[in-house]
Amino acid sequence: MRPSPTADNDVSAPTTGLVAAPGLRTRRLRAAALAVVLTVVLVLPTLTGCGDSLPAPGHTPTATAVSSTVPSGVPADIPDTLAEEIRWQRVIDEDNAEVYHVNGVMAGASGPIVVTAHGALGLDPDTGETTWSFRDPELTGSITGYGAVSSERARGRAVLSPDGTRLVIGLGAGTFGTRLVALDTATGEVLFEHLVTGYAIVSERSVDLHIQVTDHVVMAEREVVSLEDGSLVATLPEDPAVVDGDRTCVRTDLDYCSSYWPGSQGGHSTLILDSTCWAPGDTDTSWCELTLAPDTDPTASRQVGGFVPIDRTTGDAEGQSNVAGENLDDVFPVLTPPIIDGWTVRYSDSDAAYTALSTNGADPLALPLEAVSLDALVDADDAAPVPLGASGRTVRDYGARTLAIVGADPSSAGVIFDPATRQVQDADEAVEQAVGPGYLDALAVTRSGADLDVTGPDGNVVLHLTSDDAGVEVSDAYLVQAPGVIVAVDHHRRTTAQGGKADETVIFGIG
Repeated sequence: MRPSPTADNDVSAPTTGLVAAPGLRTRRLRAAALAVVLTVVLVLPTLTGCGDSLPAPGHTPTATAVSSTVPSGVPADIPDTLAEEIRWQRVIDEDNAEVYHVNGVMAGASGPIVVTAHGALGLDPDTGETTWSFRDPELTGSITGYGAVSSERARGRAVLSPDGTRLVIGLGAGTFGTRLVALDTATGEVLFEHLVTGYAIVSERSVDLHIQVTDHVVMAEREVVSLEDGSLVATLPEDPAVVDGDRTCVRTDLDYCSSYWPGSQGGHSTLILDSTCWAPGDTDTSWCELTLAPDTDPTASRQVGGFVPIDRTTGDAEGQSNVAGENLDDVFPVLTPPIIDGWTVRYSDSDAAYTALSTNGADPLALPLEAVSLDALVDADDAAPVPLGASGRTVRDYGARTLAIVGADPSSAGVIFDPATRQVQDADEAVEQAVGPGYLDALAVTRSGADLDVTGPDGNVVLHLTSDDAGVEVSDAYLVQAPGVIVAVDHHRRTTAQGGKADETVIFGIG
């Protein structure tokens, strides 16, 4: 095993040497993996931090921001299936002062990205070694709204552009302030910094900053800045739906409606400025209207209706999650439509659907659906809607690459839509084929006793990862489908030989 090109920044050494399974797409040689690392030290302005920006007792991070970068290479394809064995394993000690805590693992444009409490690390998909790193003395903070979110979304501390080429991290910058740092996910290069101040306090809980990222811009409160250099693209007018830091529906023609903070990702070239949902008939909320704008002209907004809200039982938008174990007692479930790779789900004939719901008392689960590109709705591309050939409920699945529709009949597996290929597939068929993003989205990382496994939707073990002693407490485990590798991530706390507790993140290269 070759030494890590950034060994001075590594917090562990990966274990490699196992072969990949047949049937994987041929990988192209990654120039970045062979390149000599260029190290740059960035001295950033010192800002007074708020309470949760202070280091933990005994925690001494680097005094200045440090960025280790690599030249850009040709990214590999995302594997279609799992390997027959573990290819490599990486253990990260979360008590390491330069890491302190792993917020989550995400899929960049060239491989997995580990988002830490002080920045991020890029991993080589072939070995698990660090290819680039960025760390800052300040702690990362939430930029996707208040509350806890899945570690598959880095607990709201970082947001990827829809194409995965840019990562925006939020860092502490004093009371009522957050410093946004944008990184190139292929090289780790710092593209710009942008200070956001003056946003609201919500329910006296925490500072509530919402950002949204397209492939070209980041919208932070009312400012829209370029992802290339941080220059100001536009300043949006005050949002009438924001009252005392929270959102209120401003529609006067409805008996009841709710306005939600949009998710952290828009379309590839489309910003979502607002999501308002209501029930046109006597059923539960079944209709959402989005305010959309092209990211080239964010002030040229338009309202588009007919979007299908998420099923309440499957989770919510970032920052306001009702996923098991991540509840906020007084936060109402968020129903905004799931956005995957710039696509979402809409009623096939929105005018006819609204009439059927509001006048005829139609069952929203019986109406035909289609997948639509947000960019097409603002004339940023010409992608045609794709009929889904099914009706039912939309499902939110953190980290997924496909949109899933679950049939009204609980025994129905429903269908999945792959935005990359624009193909619709029966969910059961995708699982049976054991290949492709629909199959991979159906897998989970589960623990049964001491065993950690990748399991299918039927609960059967697809790949055994490891067997731990009884001292391991698992907090979170999931799959990440990244260019060049599929990884299983296990955040856990274990009991040390001295009887103490140690937090670790273990990453397995398995595809």
